[in-house]
Amino acid sequence: MLASRKATFVHEMAWHYLFAGGPQDSLIVHRPLPGGFLAYLAEKGFRPPRQVLHPAFSLTAAFTPFGWDRHAEGLAARYSRPPAHPALATVKTANSRAFSLELELAGDTADPALLESYGSLCVSLEGLEGSLAARPLPMGWVAKGDHGHAGTANRRIAAYPLNQEERRALAGLFAEHGRVVLEPWQERLMDMSVNFTVAPGGAIEDFRGHQLVNSRDGAFLGVKIAPSRMPPEAWREKLHASALAVAAALDAIGYFGPVSVDAYAWNSLAGPRLRPIVDINARHSMALPAHGLAARLPGKTVLWTWSKPRKLDLPPDYGSLDERLGGDAFRPATGRGILAVSPIRFEAGPSGNDPLRPKRVGFLLSADGEEDLLRLQSGFAKALGRK
Repeated sequence: MLASRKATFVHEMAWHYLFAGGPQDSLIVHRPLPGGFLAYLAEKGFRPPRQVLHPAFSLTAAFTPFGWDRHAEGLAARYSRPPAHPALATVKTANSRAFSLELELAGDTADPALLESYGSLCVSLEGLEGSLAARPLPMGWVAKGDHGHAGTANRRIAAYPLNQEERRALAGLFAEHGRVVLEPWQERLMDMSVNFTVAPGGAIEDFRGHQLVNSRDGAFLGVKIAPSRMPPEAWREKLHASALAVAAALDAIGYFGPVSVDAYAWNSLAGPRLRPIVDINARHSMALPAHGLAARLPGKTVLWTWSKPRKLDLPPDYGSLDERLGGDAFRPATGRGILAVSPIRFEAGPSGNDPLRPKRVGFLLSADGEEDLLRLQSGFAKALGRK
């Protein structure tokens, strides 16, 4: 019996976290990484973490999950030294959009002159329709469930009143989440994120940031990281101040551990404005492997992309990949070029029924500055873009 597409994708996700750890670490996988891919990485000078095939585990290892839920809690209990973690109810609260909206509206990070441009919490479809009727906006709105799906379940609302299709979709969102955050749709100039760890007591550690590459609807597509591994300079100070406020609020409800906070700059009538708290993710960031790669490539500007294979013209193997990329293929001696950072193909399993392509493929573009990154992006599009 074949696994469902969703289950297969979840099992592949561990592969995309390969560079979140170093050679001294281990990575729990549900399916071994293909040998051809590991040989390609070795040729490029990268030593990934050791693979541990689930359900096997190392009794004395320090277990670090992507985030805390009942499954992670059960896995942690197998180890000789289970790590401390916040209560699961606290984690759920910290990850809710209702919590981040409350902090955004009440905290020092909110601009009093722009409060009306922020979102509102709706507990019923009727309440949401009332908010739409009371706030006519030329660019419309976006509805988000209380707990996120990396932007993939957001619902864009162009105008009021709602049509029947919109009402059905929004009713489904309420049925799944219980409550929905309604936000004005804004012209985003730049998507960003900051990552840090909240220590007991509310201090922040390991602060870093990057520019997010999102779809128009906010779905995650990748990250761009400057050599400093800090947020874009124009917004850095405000984002750091916002991180301090978020950490204090999380500490007040009993949360400690990794945090990722999404933000964006948008074009208001008064000019560019920062919205520093869009979503709070009380877990490790999707950008963690990209920062792991950036740490291995000091001085480089890096772009880590995440795509569906059908949107690319992928070659059959890694030798062919380098041939297509030519001078833009990654060179270990210089640390510059384009590198596949997840498998581009499965090696067929014993059943012969395994799909030949994974659900997502990751690539790294490691550049000598912004202009060089543009050159690599052009080379990537010519070599792998759909004709």
